[in-house]
Amino acid sequence: MRVRHFTTMLLLCGTTIPASAFAASQSDDIAALRREMLEMRAQMQGQITDLRHELAKERALRRKSELAQAQPAREATEGAAGRTHASRHAAPTPAHATRSEPATAVASTVSAPGGKPATDVTPVQPHTVPSTSGPVQLASASVRDAGKPSNPQVAYDTHLIPPPDHGLNMSLADFRRASRTAETVDIGGIRIGFPAGRPTIASSDGLYAFSVGLVMHLDLGGFPSSGGAAQGQTGRFPKMNENARRLRLPLTWRYGNLLANLTPEWGRTVDGTAGLYEANIVYSGIHNSQFTVGYYQPRVTMQDSESSNGFILMERASISEVVRQIAAGDTRLSVGGRTHQKRWYLGAYLTGQTYGDRTADPTVSDSQMGGLLRVAGRPVATENVDLHLGMSSTMSFKRNQTAQGRVLSISDRPEIRLTNERLVSSGTIADVGKVWAVGPELALRYDKAVLQAEYYHIGVDRNADARSKGPAPNLGFDGYYVAGSYTLFGQPRRYSPKDAAFSAPAPKEDVDFWNNQWGALELVGRWSVMDFNSDIIKDMPASATGGVRGGVQTVWAGGLNWYINRHFRIQLQYSHINATRSQTVGSVNTKGRSIDALGSRIQAAF
Repeated sequence: MRVRHFTTMLLLCGTTIPASAFAASQSDDIAALRREMLEMRAQMQGQITDLRHELAKERALRRKSELAQAQPAREATEGAAGRTHASRHAAPTPAHATRSEPATAVASTVSAPGGKPATDVTPVQPHTVPSTSGPVQLASASVRDAGKPSNPQVAYDTHLIPPPDHGLNMSLADFRRASRTAETVDIGGIRIGFPAGRPTIASSDGLYAFSVGLVMHLDLGGFPSSGGAAQGQTGRFPKMNENARRLRLPLTWRYGNLLANLTPEWGRTVDGTAGLYEANIVYSGIHNSQFTVGYYQPRVTMQDSESSNGFILMERASISEVVRQIAAGDTRLSVGGRTHQKRWYLGAYLTGQTYGDRTADPTVSDSQMGGLLRVAGRPVATENVDLHLGMSSTMSFKRNQTAQGRVLSISDRPEIRLTNERLVSSGTIADVGKVWAVGPELALRYDKAVLQAEYYHIGVDRNADARSKGPAPNLGFDGYYVAGSYTLFGQPRRYSPKDAAFSAPAPKEDVDFWNNQWGALELVGRWSVMDFNSDIIKDMPASATGGVRGGVQTVWAGGLNWYINRHFRIQLQYSHINATRSQTVGSVNTKGRSIDALGSRIQAAF
């Protein structure tokens, strides 16, 4: 009996001791897992801190590189070096995680030995979200096999200046490069982002893309004094007026280096007049070159080559506007292209009529033919100094044939679109053969100051029919301007080799009053002269000499441009306008007059 009880006790002890030992072993395992978890958490927190530091350094280097206008190769090397240095400290991440985003620790519950919950730590990306079509993540476009990007001083290669006022025409390499420097969202192979500051949907390799832009210029202002009231020549110079100067929606479809641009226009000189700004196809597959066919704005003159989102004043100088009317301007049927390097630029186009010519005059039976050539060089290009020398020329080989014959009528408003009145004009010149214009361009940037000037002579050759009807000499008109700007704060204007012109200033930081950030502010001014007098003798009527007394307009203008950020700008402008008497603009300016104008523009650009 005792033996039986002793045996029972031995069995109970044999069972109890292993169970106790197993329980102790289980507690030790849980404690070890917890210690391991805490160590992993501490390590990952350290890695997160390191990654954040590296990311901040990389962003600082990228911004410094952009402001310094470093070469693309140097930028790529710095970016690769930054990513390599960051990866040395990075923990392994899932295949769908984004390299440029720091990993964070997320706890998940698993079952530990013995049935008690234990915590496992898995690094995931904060922007990764489950999706039925694949992961959604912030990413940057690949630039492998994209070709050679353009010079970084090209307007599209910076994050700071306003987007263009037309459809995109950058190459696939530039597009991928712009995508790399802008945060994008990947959704199952579709990339959504803002390359060049424009909302864009693209395939992961950038081969297919669709962009939607916005150009909105809303003008307000009026004429405190309009002169001529005593002679009954008041005209339409209201004290207060408004105008939707530009309302465009640039649409761009891309397949590789082929782009199709379609931009409707609801603004123009008189708002409420809907129309078309451009409809063209662009090939950008040759380095630093674009070739265009369709309705387009072929750029002639230096001011015409600037984006309207970066004009120093609300409108171009009159001479630049008039030269555009000969064989260029908006919505001109064009075939041609442009190419550039850091030190030179060349653009050449054959042109036809403008969109809507046949609607405006159904009697058009033979379309205009013309062309333009613009060449420019930059003999001095340093960090603080840019010197631009160029020449623009344009010719209308033949005018539209209408019921009036082949005629010419060129004019401009007083460099502000708050009135439809014209103070000077060529009038309607009949029996026209060729019309041409040629002139030099000169510009100099020194640090934050830019000074530029252009002069053009316009020639009008009359045909044999004109001479058979009486005095009909060949005519000549002249115009010029001198403009200057100084960036008070913010990044100053920079030279864009792609346009052979200066881009807009840029805010280094967006406006934030609470943090003493004020964007960019620019002081601007211009002296402009447009002379429509030709072959006149003192007070003799123009009909007696066959000349034109169209008047001489002189405009002194100044103002401020405040760039709130790259997408929004406010302009303020004062203009003093003098015009000598004209025989070609009706009764508005028969004795000469002096006018003052105040204007402002609120601008949005995407």
